[in-house]
Amino acid sequence: MPGKPNNKQRTAIVYFGPERTDYLKLAEAEARSEFLEYIQTPLQAQLGAELHKETCRALSRYTGHGRRMRRLQGWVGEAQEIPIHRVRCCECRAVFTVLPSFIMRYRRQDTDCLEKLLRLSLAMHLSQRHTALVYTWGGAERAWGPTWMWNLVQWLGNLMPVAWLLMRLGLTPPRHVLSDEKFAVLDGERIYLFLVSQGELIWHAEWLDNLDETAFEPAIERFLTQIEQAAQQQQLLASEQSYQPETMNTDGWKAAQNAWKQKVPQGNLLECLLHGRKRVDVTLDTYAQAHPELNESERDHLKEKFDHVFAAPSLAAYSQRLRRLREALGDDPILAQRLDILQDKRFLFTNYLKFPEASAFSSPIDRSMRFLDEKLQTFGQFRVSKTINTTLNAWAIVNNLRPFLPDAKKAGQSLAATFGAKLKGIPWMEALNICTVGVLDTLIPSPGTLKISDTNF
Repeated sequence: MPGKPNNKQRTAIVYFGPERTDYLKLAEAEARSEFLEYIQTPLQAQLGAELHKETCRALSRYTGHGRRMRRLQGWVGEAQEIPIHRVRCCECRAVFTVLPSFIMRYRRQDTDCLEKLLRLSLAMHLSQRHTALVYTWGGAERAWGPTWMWNLVQWLGNLMPVAWLLMRLGLTPPRHVLSDEKFAVLDGERIYLFLVSQGELIWHAEWLDNLDETAFEPAIERFLTQIEQAAQQQQLLASEQSYQPETMNTDGWKAAQNAWKQKVPQGNLLECLLHGRKRVDVTLDTYAQAHPELNESERDHLKEKFDHVFAAPSLAAYSQRLRRLREALGDDPILAQRLDILQDKRFLFTNYLKFPEASAFSSPIDRSMRFLDEKLQTFGQFRVSKTINTTLNAWAIVNNLRPFLPDAKKAGQSLAATFGAKLKGIPWMEALNICTVGVLDTLIPSPGTLKISDTNF
């Protein structure tokens, strides 16, 4: 006999409106007809044939099957008793639980409370101990320790990959990506965190034990596969199509560049102009040490000449400016070596000119990584390797969806929203909850589409 779907699969998440009272008005009513009529369309969108019994031939009718009360803790105040309905398919009699979108599976806190806790821990850089302490200030009933907060972060990181979430919020696979890596510490040993983004928006994050090409290739393959599977599931790619970004911007690490070329042979590799200029600064420092007679004004003049090369509006102009600089400075071995490097990387430093939407700099991902740096500083080091990727995924979700603070230029918006994500004015944790069962845009009813009919249940 085929195995029964588990309870998680047989749970529907339904949006009833912006206020909790919108749900309670329907859920607490003695007459269930309005509640049952409201949920028919969301349930039809969520509960596919695989969740019903094999004999089921009609997935469009559900009737009531009971109600129970569930205690739910908000950010402030006492826990509240919330009615939870169960419904039954009229055809195969399979039973499903209907949760309002402000309640997440297996959590005792509502989405507003969970959102605040995760923002404190992952976006405002409080340690897990301090976040747990803030939570206990709400009352003795909430006396949770730091281990509970750690489990909450792990729970979020395991909900779904951040790439899947972004596509369920209406984004499409990124055409132009940035990749970067930074070091962290695992039980006293250095490890590396590999991130891929679209501007500041994080699409993938995982840890590597080294920065060799052999470590980058499987990491890039996992990123490509994850995006491809999510896009195919959302019908953004056909089943036979593969995902390949048009451009990949790196900081110049050779192993990473080679791995990207190996895994995305049709893509265009870019190198961050800012990192290129920083390496020129290092060369000029070395040159100044070898020529103590060089004054600061002369050094600045040399830097301007190199910057003029980086600012070239085309590959031809880049090559011409570099040739003239070589004619003027090529006799010095220190500068000649840097000029040779700029010659070898002429395509990497100018490929962005062919793609107006591509970034010439990897600094956007650096800005997001600064927040990760601050988080890493609060807890020092990772202790267990198997929790690193889930922690990074949880951080990426919060980093992408948390609204900017009131004094920011994009106050109230999130990174995901600035890139086109459609949260429909719903708080991000509640939107994430809906996305665990499908695409947000298809699961939120449009005004006027749900009407009470004469159908009896």
